[in-house]
Amino acid sequence: MRILLITLAALILLASVNCERRNVADSTITTNVKSKLATDAETSALKIEVETNSGVVTLAGSVPTQAEKAEAEQLARNTEGVTRVINNITVTQNTTGETGAGVAAEDLMILSKIRSRYVAEGVVGPDVAVKDGVVTLTGNVETARSKVRAESIARATHGVKSVNNMIVVNQ
Repeated sequence: MRILLITLAALILLASVNCERRNVADSTITTNVKSKLATDAETSALKIEVETNSGVVTLAGSVPTQAEKAEAEQLARNTEGVTRVINNITVTQNTTGETGAGVAAEDLMILSKIRSRYVAEGVVGPDVAVKDGVVTLTGNVETARSKVRAESIARATHGVKSVNNMIVVNQ
């Protein structure tokens, strides 16, 4: 009986260790995919959600172009440890002026830098638009501190002339 209990305890411990390894690997994969999205100038990292379960990455959210959706999927597929990608990203018409024809390369660079910093610092909620170096922040955040941090990051970004902070703090 004692040997049976010891064996059972060992099996439970082994299963627990394997589960923890998988969770660590999944969280690492998620972090790596998010990092790739944040550093890629073609993707809206803040608008794409990433979840990983047993190496299967699920992408969700909405982006303005089919090309961006495809780029996000390709970045996820090329991440170590990914066994499959489920791309649930929707393509919606761009109404914020963030990207598209006629947008200056400098504005796109500013936009990319701000989004990357938001992802790196865990700032969630703001939408960013850039036109001629003027940044407009909209959307909702959970705290006043997040609103201030979002503006601070935008103001500190090279090339920004001014910031219009229209972010709403959820009550």
